[in-house]
Amino acid sequence: MGETLVCGICQDIFHDCLRKAFDSVPHDIVIGKLKQTNLNPYIINWIISFLTNRKQRVVVDGIITKYVDINKGVPQGTVIGPFLFSLMVDDIKPKQPETNVLVKFADDMTVSAPVKSNSDSATMEVRNIENWARRNRMTLNLTKTWEMLLSGGTSKPPPAPIEGIERKEWLKLLGVTFEDDVCCWDLHVNGLLSKAGSRMYILRVCRRYGYWKEHLSYLFDSIILSLFLYGIEIWGSALQKKYLERIDKFFKRAYRYGYVLKEYKMSELIETRDRILFNRILDNPEHILYELLPEKRQKILRKRDHPFILPQVRTERFKRSFVNRCLFDYF
Repeated sequence: MGETLVCGICQDIFHDCLRKAFDSVPHDIVIGKLKQTNLNPYIINWIISFLTNRKQRVVVDGIITKYVDINKGVPQGTVIGPFLFSLMVDDIKPKQPETNVLVKFADDMTVSAPVKSNSDSATMEVRNIENWARRNRMTLNLTKTWEMLLSGGTSKPPPAPIEGIERKEWLKLLGVTFEDDVCCWDLHVNGLLSKAGSRMYILRVCRRYGYWKEHLSYLFDSIILSLFLYGIEIWGSALQKKYLERIDKFFKRAYRYGYVLKEYKMSELIETRDRILFNRILDNPEHILYELLPEKRQKILRKRDHPFILPQVRTERFKRSFVNRCLFDYF
């Protein structure tokens, strides 16, 4: 995605959600997919026995309904439930995997596709998911399916929205709010500061009840600092001075009120988290993000230098992406 934005190509992002996903999984279909796996046949038969001939009834105010057969839905609250749902959606694949990306998390799916013409590739991916849902007797929740168009600085007019899908200026994906302006994090930072400010009330109450400063500091790290650390490797890359100043001002207020033992700096937190994650990637070639690293040099010139060829960057935005800023700034 970063390369296409740098080249001035629009990127279409779709957030799809299945309607009543966990309750709508047809047992016969998931059993058919289960039989196609390499699991031990005894385990497969045990799971099939667990799913078949299930019944349920409802008790309200002492009134008991008759038992009704259950032929769909994964048993929630069980260890095997998430496995069965993951198996159900495992065969959703992008139509053009060489350019398009499909990310699945529980019942949410996010599709990213470059727009080089009239959203043809993006439209194809959306229709592909719709066709999968139809074949598997499941339904897309169109009220929670949105489109967002990222522009890489191109002056070309945006493509027409896909019929039946609302186009938004922002999307919240796994707790991180992205905006159509890839350099803008106003909504995400505003949301963090608002949530963190409301949680400061908890610390104020605890101090009234005699909590020591050490205890308040532990509590601050658990319920407030964790908000700012979540996903910081993603959104922290594009933080401008105005964002850093607002967050640092919040940390200063917490230190002044005696809620923390030390004053935090957002820039230092970003660097620390970057180094931890980058070292994990370097030390593990099997890491899912290892493929983001550039090619290695044949000869290392300095002992403490990294072995990678620095990429050619034409924009400050691309230079501040996670891998590039680690290579340029920290090593």
